[in-house]
Amino acid sequence: MDLISHMFTGLAVGSVLANFSTKNWKHKLSIIFFGGLGGALPDFDAISLWSKFDMTFGKLFQLSHSGKDIYFGKFWYSHHGAMHSIFAILLFILLFFLFKILFQKKFKTKNILSYFKEKQLIIFAFALGYFCHLLEDMPTPASVWRGVNLLFPSKNYVGGFGKIWWWNNYDLFLIIFSVFSLNILLNFFPNTLKHLKSKIACSIFFFGLILFLYQINTRSVDFSYTGHTKNYQKMEQQSKEIQKQILGTKLYNKMAWLDSKIPLYF
Repeated sequence: MDLISHMFTGLAVGSVLANFSTKNWKHKLSIIFFGGLGGALPDFDAISLWSKFDMTFGKLFQLSHSGKDIYFGKFWYSHHGAMHSIFAILLFILLFFLFKILFQKKFKTKNILSYFKEKQLIIFAFALGYFCHLLEDMPTPASVWRGVNLLFPSKNYVGGFGKIWWWNNYDLFLIIFSVFSLNILLNFFPNTLKHLKSKIACSIFFFGLILFLYQINTRSVDFSYTGHTKNYQKMEQQSKEIQKQILGTKLYNKMAWLDSKIPLYF
């Protein structure tokens, strides 16, 4: 899926978990922000497609392959590689705590457990937002990666089912955005209703999840392919036609207009 949908999935996760907090809005916004960060971060491995990658990172690390070869390769640092794994989630959380220990003088190692308890919703939002990104990439085409390297350092890849196209999934984005928006509004309700808010937030999330899975599994086109395909443009157009059928011409045109204004795949 596209980066914007991944990021909003993380934000949606964060908005759900923020309803479990009775702290101030600064803390709630931190939960939402780190959920969005987790949702977006796995695609940092796409930096190898950056036009200046070879003259910067390639030169610095003396890489023998070009950025394009790395991106479409099966190296551990390729797209859908180690960054798209459960190992990466745990590593980022560990690095965060190591940073606290090494660079914050007031932070003591013995305080790790109490700090984790205090920030557990933020950490969980990041981890769940990150994990949702991995799950969302699995229904896309196999292409050269054949899924994501979910259990790195294992060399097995999971997914590549071809149930949806890489992007142009406007219906899925609208489901994600609706879950996010409803749960943001729910956060404005008094904290005295915490238990009710958390139940409603989870209900909204799971209803959105069911609808999301239904839409994925009822596409009228099989987008499966391995390696590279000559039918790339045809499949992308078919994805757009599916969106027009699902959303109707008016809503589809509005989403397509928004798509044209955003300088990222959407």
